[in-house]
Formats: sequence, structure tokens, C-alpha cells
Amino acid sequence: MEFLNPSALFLLLGCLVIFIKNKNLPFKKEILEKITKQVSFTKKKRFFIYFLAYVFLVLALARPVITHGYTTVKLPKSTVAVILDASAPMKCKDIYPTRYEGAVEKLKVLFSKLNLQNVSVIISDNNPYLLNPPSNDYASIIYLLKHINKNYLFTSPVSNINKAIDTAKKTLKKPLIFLTLSYTKPKTGIFYNLAKKPCMGYGVENSGIKFSYSNEDINKIVSILKEKAKSKTIKILDKTELFYYFLILALILIFIATFWRKK
Repeated sequence: MEFLNPSALFLLLGCLVIFIKNKNLPFKKEILEKITKQVSFTKKKRFFIYFLAYVFLVLALARPVITHGYTTVKLPKSTVAVILDASAPMKCKDIYPTRYEGAVEKLKVLFSKLNLQNVSVIISDNNPYLLNPPSNDYASIIYLLKHINKNYLFTSPVSNINKAIDTAKKTLKKPLIFLTLSYTKPKTGIFYNLAKKPCMGYGVENSGIKFSYSNEDINKIVSILKEKAKSKTIKILDKTELFYYFLILALILIFIATFWRKK
């Protein structure tokens, strides 16, 4: 057994000195009588129980653990740079309710299937900008996407996807995997095709992974991401915390010494 916070054990020294010099509880007789009225324990027994409870509290504070060795874990090293088109054609309703809203819902499904992989979203209009730095806090990313001020979106008749990719290359650390959600094909990366019908003068691309109301499209993207992703191996110490056992014992002893009454 090991202690994660061994310095807490020094608290036992002061308690030991008090125990040796004074075997009575360190509060006034009037208070003691109110607390322990009708208690069946003698003062010495009661003090010993409190002392034992204190020892268990200190041991809990020291955080004892049992180690089981190291576990090897593979974590993704690559960052997924998501290029989300936000030009005017993304308001088209060939995908319910709109292409943009459909893309956000699909990202939500995608994030639920990722294994702690860092994601950074770039909103691509005429002037692309970074929505969030690389992060695996997927709930926060979805929140930002759903609460973004749409008055600043869908203003450009066409999205400069390739400019957004160049922005990501300059801003984000490598290695990067590009995932573009748009109606136009990017110059690199995975293309998630959000056009089902021609809209606003733009036709339908025949390339890329096409939008589907099932999760078949997302499963394809996840499979490609796993093939492209680079991983790093780390070792994690496998340990079992024991502090709550000592804490429970201390609380039980305090309860017994304070509230145990005669029948």
C-alpha cells in the first residue's frame, strides 16, 4: 500500500502528543456533558474512540492506494480539423431542417463515436475563422455550434473552403486530418457531401461521402479517421483508492462515540 499524500501523516504526531499528555477530551466539561448525555461509554473509552476516528481521518487524507502496475493505453495523436461550410447555400432545405443544422447534428453523432480525439472547428464563409482550439470536450463544441450568432453566417454566396484549409494549416499543430462538411469538394481531406438537390445555382457533387439520415455516412467517416489517425502510447498507473474505507470507519466511530445512548 502506498500514500499519495504522505505529508498528511505528520498530523498523527500532534495527536500522539496530546494522547500521551492528556487522556481527557480537549473541551470543557459542560460541552462534554451536553454532547455525551446518557452515553454509556466512560470518558476514557469515548476519548479512545474519538482518537481512533481521528487516526482514520488522517489516513483518509493521506489517500492510501493499492497499485496494480501500469496499463498501456493508445491515444489519438492527430487533430481533426472540421471545416464547416457557412455560406448562403447551407441554408438550403434539401436536408432537413437545413444543410447547416443537419451538419451540426451529424457532428454530434460523429463526436459520440470518437475516442478522445482532439477536434477543432473552422467556420468557413468568405473569411473563415477558428471556432475552437483543439479539444475533446465535444459537448462544449456542439454548444458553441448551436449558439453561434447566425446573423454573421450565410452572408457569402460561396464558401472559400480551400482558404479555410490553409487557415487551419497555419493555425493548428500537425498532424491534421481534414473533414469538410459542404456542398463543394475541397482540395484535400475527407469530403462530407451535404448537397442532395441543386440549390442557389449549385449542382450536386457526385464525390465524397453523401449525407444519409441513417448513421451509415458517419460510420464511414469514423472508419476513415481511424485509418488516417496517428496514435501515441502512454502508460497509466492502475491503482485502487482506499481513502473512502477509512473515511467511512471514522464517521461510524464518531457517530458511535457521540450519539450512542443507553437503552
